[in-house]
Amino acid sequence: MTTKAALAAIALTASMFAPQAQALDVYTLDNLIDANTDAFTHAFADPGAFTDHYTFTTDDSAYLTDALVHSTKSELTINFFGLYLASNNSLVAPAAIEVDPSDSSVAQPGSGYWRFAGVSIAANTAYYLAIDGNVLATNGSSYGGSVLITPVPEPETYGMLLGGMGIMAFLARRRKSAQA
Repeated sequence: MTTKAALAAIALTASMFAPQAQALDVYTLDNLIDANTDAFTHAFADPGAFTDHYTFTTDDSAYLTDALVHSTKSELTINFFGLYLASNNSLVAPAAIEVDPSDSSVAQPGSGYWRFAGVSIAANTAYYLAIDGNVLATNGSSYGGSVLITPVPEPETYGMLLGGMGIMAFLARRRKSAQA
């Protein structure tokens, strides 16, 4: 066997055991529009890098109250979790931060949690959540997450609230003067 053939055989054998890159997977968060919340999950059969996008558009202006993703840290690592504007792929929300493992509101031993919150969402604008990471376990792993948005009240809602409070104040004052 020649040296070239031996090197080619070694390279081919090594490439069979190297982690395989996974393609970009794109999903749609349909329930976010109707229910203001949606959950997502992705299971992997093999180790390797991955990038997933979860797209959504809201009918009205909203406020992204919470976005959370979790995994088992020994099996899967999250390198990046963020919110992008789909039209120009610009980062809208700062990259998510890993939740402190001592935060008992979400953290469980051995799990990793990444979260961001407090982002204004424009009406009829396409966004996507980007999750980038690596599957470490040789038999695969998975992650899961959720998104919660809160509709932003229209100005008319505030006007009606102030009008109602004004009527209540007027009636209370009238009742007080009638009693005196």
